[in-house]
Amino acid sequence: MSRPELLNRFNEFWRDFNTVNRWKFPESSPYSLQRWLDLDLRRVNYEEFKRAEWMWNRKPRSFLGEGVSGYLLLVFVASLLLLIPHLGILLAAAWCLAMVVAIANDTVRRARWRREYEAGMVRVIRSGREAK
Repeated sequence: MSRPELLNRFNEFWRDFNTVNRWKFPESSPYSLQRWLDLDLRRVNYEEFKRAEWMWNRKPRSFLGEGVSGYLLLVFVASLLLLIPHLGILLAAAWCLAMVVAIANDTVRRARWRREYEAGMVRVIRSGREAK
């Protein structure tokens, strides 16, 4: 990978990480959104709805899981690494840095997925309203 390409990827990552997310819909399945928006499934474009459903099934899982337990595990492992003589601080710092990178990657993956999913749902809604 060339240096400009690597810098371009990092810039895209940084932009997605720092994007202020203004979501249009609650994070729900296409069927739930269809009921929430009161759309008639017979009027929407079936291919677009199936694509949105496929996107929903591709929703990325969180690296640390849901809730606080993953973060507590992260802190616990870092605390254990501090107990190792001579290398503990270095290992704990490396562990924390790796976890920060993993969490940032998780955040970016989720934001990109959400942006694509919402674009698909907008196409579904538009197809349903155009059919009226």
